[in-house]
Amino acid sequence: MNASVLILIAVAILTLSYNVHSMAITEPWICTPCSSQEECDRNPPNLCVWGEARDACNRRICAKGPDERCGGTYNVLGICGEGMMCKSDERCHGCSIQTMECSKRY
Repeated sequence: MNASVLILIAVAILTLSYNVHSMAITEPWICTPCSSQEECDRNPPNLCVWGEARDACNRRICAKGPDERCGGTYNVLGICGEGMMCKSDERCHGCSIQTMECSKRY
């Protein structure tokens, strides 16, 4: 690769990372940034049946379970618990290691 291609790639990466960072700070629908690490590490408000995850602002949240909505921009719909993965239908597929309950979707 020549130098101009590398410069274009670097500019694109920097622009994307800036946009992601600024959206996490300014878009309230994504998440609210923590004011301290202690705040980010607070327990989620509810018992997390499917385990825990971290949102785009690194705040602890309850993970989603089998067949629950997930994904979206910056995982705004949620993050699947361990043993499951979010697929293109925006649902958690697989089996939860917390409860051994499995998705009914294939």
